[in-house]
Amino acid sequence: MKALRTAVLVMFAWFLVAALPAGAAELKIGYANLQKALNESQAGVKAKEDLKVEAEGLEGELSKKQEELKKMKDELDKKASVWNKETRDAKEKDFKARTADFQKKFMEYGENLNKKKQDTEARIIKELRDTVEEIAKKKGLTFVFEKSVGGLLYAPKELDLTDEVIKAYDAKKKKK
Repeated sequence: MKALRTAVLVMFAWFLVAALPAGAAELKIGYANLQKALNESQAGVKAKEDLKVEAEGLEGELSKKQEELKKMKDELDKKASVWNKETRDAKEKDFKARTADFQKKFMEYGENLNKKKQDTEARIIKELRDTVEEIAKKKGLTFVFEKSVGGLLYAPKELDLTDEVIKAYDAKKKKK
């Protein structure tokens, strides 16, 4: 879907260029790699670190629960033959319930971390796009293309706004 959208944008840009009369204003183009900006901006780096710390905390919590389950399973395997039927059934039921709870928590933690990552990245990308727009207006650029989605196959390095976007974005975030 992104490739199609990019292709349509490129075709639209070419149609606009072709439609400009010979004496029209100069066409000024730039590009930026928002994925690189996301990964290298201070906000992007901090967001990744925060998610990593949170993931490690959740992983530690899940490891403890997994260890408890392992101990319960070992106890069931060793002592099941000496317990009466009621005790054995109660222990097995408890083990199954805790295993199901562990699996549910594991899925929830993964989904929550993924959603938080997506939400954070989407917010930062939106802010980066706003920064690109500000820079484009300041420089009088007609078009700015996104490099990381694959629609830009070649462009001279001097048209790359990525480092400027990162610096401007970081400076804007520091002011806040």
